Amino acid sequence: MDINELSRLDRMFLEAVVAADKAETALRCYFITHHRVAGVSDLDEYEALQREQQLAADERHRAYLALVNYAKQQTA
Repeated sequence: MDINELSRLDRMFLEAVVAADKAETALRCYFITHHRVAGVSDLDEYEALQREQQLAADERHRAYLALVNYAKQQTA
C-alpha cells in the first residue's frame, strides 16, 4: 500500500468533510436568521448557499469513495 497516496486521499477526505460542514453551517445560519421573511436578495443568497452546500457535499462524497476504493484495491 502506498502510504503517500493513502495519506493524500485521507487528507482530501478530511478537508472535504470540513468544507461540507462549513457550507452546511452557513446554510443553517441563513435559515435561523431568515426563517420568517426573505426578500429577493435573501433568496439569491439562499440559492448561492444551497449550491455551495450541495457542491461541498458532492466533493465529500467523491473524496470518501476515492479513499474507500483505494483501500479496497490495496486489499484485493
